[in-house]
Amino acid sequence: MHTCWTQGPSIGLAEILDAREQRVRIQQELLKEHPSCVVSFTLNIAGPIKVTPFTQWLYALGNRLIHHGVLEQKGQILKKIEEKKDTGWEGFFALSLKPDTIKSYLLFQEENHPLGRLFDFDVLRPDGSKVSRQELGFPERTCLICGKPAFLCGRSRTHSAWELQKKTQEMMSHFYHSRMSVHIGTLMQKALLYEVNTSLKPGLVDRVHNGAHQDMCIDTFVTSAYALTPYFINCALAGLSFDSSQEELPTLFQQLRILGKQAEETMLEATKGINTHKGIIFSGGIFCAAVGYANSAFQTDLKAPNLPEVLSSICQSMVSELLEDYKDITHSTARTHGEKLYASYGITGIRGEAYKGFPHVLFSGYPQFQKAYKTTGSLTKAGLIALLYYIGNTEDTNLIIRSDYKTAARIQKSLSAFLNRSDYEEQLQILPALDEYFVSNNISPGGSADMLALTYFLSFLSQKDCWFES
Repeated sequence: MHTCWTQGPSIGLAEILDAREQRVRIQQELLKEHPSCVVSFTLNIAGPIKVTPFTQWLYALGNRLIHHGVLEQKGQILKKIEEKKDTGWEGFFALSLKPDTIKSYLLFQEENHPLGRLFDFDVLRPDGSKVSRQELGFPERTCLICGKPAFLCGRSRTHSAWELQKKTQEMMSHFYHSRMSVHIGTLMQKALLYEVNTSLKPGLVDRVHNGAHQDMCIDTFVTSAYALTPYFINCALAGLSFDSSQEELPTLFQQLRILGKQAEETMLEATKGINTHKGIIFSGGIFCAAVGYANSAFQTDLKAPNLPEVLSSICQSMVSELLEDYKDITHSTARTHGEKLYASYGITGIRGEAYKGFPHVLFSGYPQFQKAYKTTGSLTKAGLIALLYYIGNTEDTNLIIRSDYKTAARIQKSLSAFLNRSDYEEQLQILPALDEYFVSNNISPGGSADMLALTYFLSFLSQKDCWFES
C-alpha cells in the first residue's frame, strides 16, 4: 500500500474534544429546525490521523450508502450539513423518515458491508435520544482485531492505537484493491467483447463472418474473453498492490509474465487449442496492471484527462528491458515469426509499441476514436475508424505474417494515404471492399484488432466509475 493513501494531518486530544462538542451543537440545531429524524455520520478511525485519501474515499462511500437508504425507504433529505476538518469528515442529515426505519437500514450496513465496522451511523429521535442497536435486535459492535465486544477492548485498552490503525488501513486497502481490480478487469473483458462484435472488420472475426479465419468464430472469442477475465483482474490487482517506485516496475512486469503464461494455458483449454487472444494477453495485461498502478501509486482518477500520459510513462518503465531479448537475434538464431521479422526488417511489433509506451494507441488511435465517436455517436463506427488507422499505421506483425513484408507495406501506404484525404463516411464505405481483399488473400490484421480492444478499454474507463457500495 502506497503511503500517499494513509498520510494526513495529525491532531491532538483537545481538537477531538472540540469536534465532539461541535457535533452535538449541529445535531441539536438540526433537530430544532427539522424535529423528525437526524442521522450523524462519522468514521471509526484510530490514531491521531483522521483524514487521509483513504478515509476521504471511505466517507464518500458511507455518504452514498445514506443516500441509497433514504431513496430505498422512499424518504427525503430535508437538510444536509458536512464538516470536513482535520478531526475527521462528518455528515449530518435531517430526514423525513422514522428514526427506527433508517437506523435499521444503517445497522444492516454496519453489520454486512465489508467496511461496515468503520462506519458510525448515529440516528437521533426528535427528543435528541439515540436509537440503540439493542432495541432493534442488533448485537453489540465487535472489536476490529479480536472480535470480542468493542467496549470491553476499548475500556481496557487491549489493543494499541497503532494496531487498530494498521488493521483499519489493511481493511480499507484490501476492499479498495479487490473492488477496483474487478472493475478494471471486467472492463477489459467488455472491451474484448465489443471488439469481436464490431462489424464489419476487414479479415477479422466479427458478427458478420469469420474473416480470414477457418478455425475460429465469434463464439470462440466470447468463450476466450470470459476465460481470460480472472487474468485481467489479477493483472489489475498486481498493479494496485505493487507498492514500489516506478523505477522498480520491471519487477511487476516479471509477475505479469508468469500470470500471462498461465492465462495462455487457460485460453487454449477454453478454446480447445485455438489462439484467439495471445496478443491481448500481453498488451491487455500490461494495460490492466498500469491502470492499477496509476490509481494506487499516483491516485490517478481513471476518468482523468491525463490518464493516457500517465499510462504511457508507466508502461515504458514496466517494460524497459523488454527488447533485451532481441539484441542478439540474427537470421540464424531467429525462431519465431516475430524474431524473423526483427532479424530481416528490424520490426519489433507489439513489443516495440509497448516499449515506447503504446504511443499509437494512447496518443493517436484513442484520440481519433474519441473524435469519431463524438461525430458519429456510434461506438461501432468509431471503433471501425480507429481500426483502419491501426491497420494503416502500426507494425501489425499478423498483417505481415499473413501476407508478406512488401504486400503489408503496400497496403499500409495506400490505406494511410486514403485515410488522410477522406472523411468518416468514406472510410466506412471502403470496409466491404477491404474485407473482400483481405479474406480472398487470407490476410488478418490481428494486431490492429488488439489495439482496438485497448481503445475500447480506455473509452470504458473514462465512462464508468467503480461500484464500491457492496
